[in-house]
Parts: sequence; C-alpha cells; structure tokens
Amino acid sequence: MKNSNSRRFFMKTLALSAAALLVAPVLKIQSAFSEPVKGDDPLVKALGYVANAKDSKDRKDAKANCGSCQFFQGDAKAKTGKCQLIPSGEVAVTGWCRSYSVKQKKA
Repeated sequence: MKNSNSRRFFMKTLALSAAALLVAPVLKIQSAFSEPVKGDDPLVKALGYVANAKDSKDRKDAKANCGSCQFFQGDAKAKTGKCQLIPSGEVAVTGWCRSYSVKQKKA
C-alpha cells in the first residue's frame, strides 16, 4: 500500500506542477496589460495613438475617443482599458488613434 500512496502523491504533485506552469505565463501577460501603453512602442507610433484625443491633429470627430471605439474592451467609464489593436498595455479612455471606428450599438 505504501507504493500506491507514493504513486498517488507523485501524480498529484506532477499535475499541480503542470497546472502551475500553464497558468504562470497567463498571469504574467495579464499583469503586463495593466500598464499604460508606452509612447515609444512602434505599433503605438504607427497608429498615431495619443492618450488625450484633443491632442491629435488627425481626429475629425470631436466626440471620437477610445471609450467609444469598437476595438476598446472595457468599461467606457473607467480611466483605462484594453485595446484589441494595441496588446502591449492599456489605453486611456480619453485617447484616440487613426484606427478609431465607432462602436456599433447592439440590436
């Protein structure tokens, strides 16, 4: 019976270790997203992202900002949120970029 218990202990430990190895990178990635995007990020530069939409010379619609964009994921009432186009961090709700597209209303 001792061998049976040792084998079970080994298998449980192995399973828990494998699960920890799978979850650890996900937790690290999520913590990276909680940081604001960096202005020196090449993608951020290419999209012309600015943290304050009023600072953009390219913005035509005065109401356009990240909070009302279809690519913005999160609560428009929060200060920041995730963007589908900029995975390196969170964008400001008051921000804007050249890929802005009005969020469609749900039917």
